[in-house]
Amino acid sequence: MRFNLQLALRNLRRNLRRTLLSLAIIALGTAMSFAVRGYVENALFNIRNGTVEQYGHFQIAAASLFDDEAEGYDYLIQPDVLATVQGILAQHLEVVAETAQLNFSALASFGRKTKVLRVTATEPSNRALDYNDLVVKGGGLQKQDRNKALVGNSLATAQHLEPGKAFRVNLSTVDGAFNVGTLEVAGIFSLNSAAFEGSLAFVPIGYAQALLNTTGVGKVIVQLDRLEYAKPVAAAVRQELRAAGLDLDVRTWEQLSQFYRQIKGFFNALFFFLTLSISVLVFFIVLQVLTMAFLERTREVGTIRALGTKRRQVFSLFLTEGVLLGVLGGGAGVALGWLISIAFNAMGVSWTPPGAIDPVTVRIVASPNVALIPFSISALATLFSALYPAVHSARVSIVDALRAT
Repeated sequence: MRFNLQLALRNLRRNLRRTLLSLAIIALGTAMSFAVRGYVENALFNIRNGTVEQYGHFQIAAASLFDDEAEGYDYLIQPDVLATVQGILAQHLEVVAETAQLNFSALASFGRKTKVLRVTATEPSNRALDYNDLVVKGGGLQKQDRNKALVGNSLATAQHLEPGKAFRVNLSTVDGAFNVGTLEVAGIFSLNSAAFEGSLAFVPIGYAQALLNTTGVGKVIVQLDRLEYAKPVAAAVRQELRAAGLDLDVRTWEQLSQFYRQIKGFFNALFFFLTLSISVLVFFIVLQVLTMAFLERTREVGTIRALGTKRRQVFSLFLTEGVLLGVLGGGAGVALGWLISIAFNAMGVSWTPPGAIDPVTVRIVASPNVALIPFSISALATLFSALYPAVHSARVSIVDALRAT
């Protein structure tokens, strides 16, 4: 093996220009794949974190609520059921916080103007999903607050709202009666989304229950200490809820976010087809280069075969050359991709996603995990491209090889 390696390295040095060309092709393909993979990883990381901040690690509610099949407010979780749910969650050490939430729609009146408002009622200053972190002006919701609200920056701009100003909301209660309430703006939040900022408000859950004339909640949001615990803990809680006879479902953050699933599928497909294209390109170019190099050495093969070298040794020698090209080219590509990532990140390139208000910075993650797949694919593509010329060189007869010109 050591002899094959030394001989393969010597053969690669014999035609340095051809070897450098092969290495450059492999390195360029690996660097391109590395950069795309790094961008995909960063984009999915940001979207994943934003999704968890929006939904928590998993939620507990009636299946009809999750599937948008609920009629009226029949999905509400009553206090006795909520206490049972909280008792089950308390038995899991992975759970760091949980909070109840209640959502409803109301017609908001701003003087002569009206607007349909989606209201999310939450427990103020809870540790599971605290919307106070989004406040950019004014203050957040406090435990003692009653008819206070957080409104989006876009809504506040359009309706000339400031902290301390009040507006009315008109809604139907759980039993179908008409009710009117007053909300005072405690703070203004920013979500970098015109759609959410212009139609969403947060209020204390106690005041929402009073407006709706109910003691129930819509869902329970659970926060864990680690993201990877979401699926196993959610599955365990689901089984325990069924064992307790509760007709409630458990959905993880990934199940709740259709947008994340769609964008993940798109990015994975994008990376797959780009990597496949690069791999095919590297395969055929390196195959042509190696085939020409091996054909030029046909007489050399005949000579070493005549001296007693076996077919498998010839095959091993040429295959080792291909492996070396793949490893060296892949390694150079990873280094080049790493440098490209550092340079690109230093440029601070940004873009405004559809529906966003402010631009976001585009970054490329550079890490061993990102480098593993591009390096492996480039090395394998080069290895496969070396198989045909290696087999052909090993199978050629000694007489035909010596006659070659």
